[in-house]
Amino acid sequence: MIVVDEYLAVRVLSGDWPVALPDTEDLALPASRHWRLLRRLHGPSGGQLSQILGTLSARDRDTIRFPYPEVFSVLDTRPLLDEAAQIAARYGGLGWLIAETLAAGLTYGKALYFGNERNVGRILHEIADDLGIAVIVAR
Repeated sequence: MIVVDEYLAVRVLSGDWPVALPDTEDLALPASRHWRLLRRLHGPSGGQLSQILGTLSARDRDTIRFPYPEVFSVLDTRPLLDEAAQIAARYGGLGWLIAETLAAGLTYGKALYFGNERNVGRILHEIADDLGIAVIVAR
């Protein structure tokens, strides 16, 4: 299973499979990142994510709302909660998005795939490095 961010999930959904993204495994999106997609799908803000979602067809928007495993899965939060809480406590009270993403990276393959370098963030990058999680920006 390959853990991706919301930007990469939307790119793949729209048919843009980056060369750096292996095509041999299923894609998975942490629940907090799926939540970000749903928030902007139902309440656009004019930002980067809202603009990307605005270009999708009605069918693709429905796929975000109710994902097909053939496109991407949404990870069950429950098995990640304890690990995410430990990471948040160890690194100074991180928010849910970063803590869950890092826990997913530890649990599923020690790698995280992002659609854009600016969406990674310095803190996530530093902690991922400390935890031995590869951060891959799939262009």
